[in-house]
Amino acid sequence: MPLEFTPEQLAIFDFVSKGSGHGTIDAVAGAGKTTTIMESASYVPQNNDMLFCAFNKSIASEIEAKFNETGMNRITVKTIHALGYNILKQHSTTGEKPLLSENKFKDILKQPDFQNEVEESYLHIYKINRLDPNNLDDRSNVNAIRSLKFLIDSRLVDICQKFRATLCKNTPEDFFNLVTHFGIFSSIDQAKSNFKEEVEEYFHIHDILLKRGIDISQKSMLIDFTDMLFLPYIWQKYPNEKYDFVFIDECQDLSKSQFAIALKYCKKTCRILSVGDPYQSIYGFTGADVQSFERVRVQTKAKQLPLTVCFRCPKQMITLAKDIRPDISGAKEYNGIIKSINFNEVIDLAKPNDLIICRVKAPLLILVFKFVDKGIRVKIHQDEATEFINELKYLFKQDERRTSIPNLNNGFDTIKDAVRSREEYKIEKNAERIVDPTERQLIIRKEKDFLNEKLEFIHKKYIQWSNNCFTVEDILVKFWKYITADENPIRLSSIHRAKGLEENRVFILEYDKLPFVRLEMPEWQKVQELNLKYVAVTRAKKELYLVKEEQLSNAVDEGNLFDDIFNLLD
Repeated sequence: MPLEFTPEQLAIFDFVSKGSGHGTIDAVAGAGKTTTIMESASYVPQNNDMLFCAFNKSIASEIEAKFNETGMNRITVKTIHALGYNILKQHSTTGEKPLLSENKFKDILKQPDFQNEVEESYLHIYKINRLDPNNLDDRSNVNAIRSLKFLIDSRLVDICQKFRATLCKNTPEDFFNLVTHFGIFSSIDQAKSNFKEEVEEYFHIHDILLKRGIDISQKSMLIDFTDMLFLPYIWQKYPNEKYDFVFIDECQDLSKSQFAIALKYCKKTCRILSVGDPYQSIYGFTGADVQSFERVRVQTKAKQLPLTVCFRCPKQMITLAKDIRPDISGAKEYNGIIKSINFNEVIDLAKPNDLIICRVKAPLLILVFKFVDKGIRVKIHQDEATEFINELKYLFKQDERRTSIPNLNNGFDTIKDAVRSREEYKIEKNAERIVDPTERQLIIRKEKDFLNEKLEFIHKKYIQWSNNCFTVEDILVKFWKYITADENPIRLSSIHRAKGLEENRVFILEYDKLPFVRLEMPEWQKVQELNLKYVAVTRAKKELYLVKEEQLSNAVDEGNLFDDIFNLLD
């Protein structure tokens, strides 16, 4: 940040101290929005109660610590989920604190009485997909039904989260628009003549699932994370405390339910100052969308306040960013360094404290394998590290993970052959959904190559660590220690989780594939993919390495933030 504030920042401070109504700060990447907000807070009248709504817990902790350091103790800093939880706690129907259950709706789906109530809808979906639930003698038919049942349940959990996050109306038409907008069903599914008929059955099951979830919360205050945002809205509950001035961070990624919670904490005379970057809208899969920034601005009738100067990136990085966001400008006078390199060069070039990012998980995992092979420990966000472990863990059945490998006749080969047979079958079945035959074969080859990389890594580690690793589970426990190092580590991250991060030297894996666009991708997803490229190229403060695709990389979407995180030793 500069020693002196820019004219744009001074205009924001003037708006806070002398203006009226609401404002929305449109801040480019690296514009010093945290510093700007903190300085803005000092212009709020002393008798005003202030609230800062943070996007996640780590941001909340960081902002709160900075406010405390400057003696600004009169501002309350909370995540929006915490604010929703607080409302539920204050209005608890049981007198007890709400009890968090991440798998609440998954558990409901497993309940026998629920399954009995929705059985007819499941049977109808099986028949629509040309499966016969009465033919239990045909093993392939039974296996296909079992797989479809798992897919139906997974879709229902996903739909239920997005339905609540977006405050979707509970009508067949709105439900249909929701599932098609978020791509819950593939283009092949949507092309079926009876697709609407199938969605109607999902609507029926979801309606019962949602009502059960709400009923459970009323009786026992058992909730999941999305309930913290959804229940205060549908129950029309408000907090005991409200504020005169509310700051809302990362407004480009707010879902409708998150924004609704923030508004509940505003007095009638409250002023709102929201801040975000519409070009960093990347969380559409959680229920936000590319219109979130504009929706907040329009709904609050806010004055738009620009922050267009980036203090993070050198000139060359600004040039890359301008291709996506033309109004961004740089404060730094030097050019910086940008180099295009091959994947295998990363191992030799990467140094402690470097940041390595990628749009998809597979190249990161392959790179981790290479670092571990050289005895180099790295740092991955704990949730992402858990996902990496699960990439390996759930290749194996529980007995395969816990069996002593030295006791097997052919050692690890016995387990490896069984896993390969199962997984290659799944790869080919999943690829049947891809319409283009050339693309289908390419994906099959890449996924099989990636499967082989994972199996060979486990095999190699068993040989190298055989003195104290006797099972696959032992290997995974030791692998965990290699990817969660704390002392000056090389950091690896998905681009999603890298938003807000910066480093002197940054490597972007598979840069030549950005933006990551797939066939028949909805327009809003294409916009968010371009936004991810913008986020990636604006992380570096000095050097940026653009890494070409590695031949064995696998274009697997990094998934939903609400995916299950399993315990390592389950």
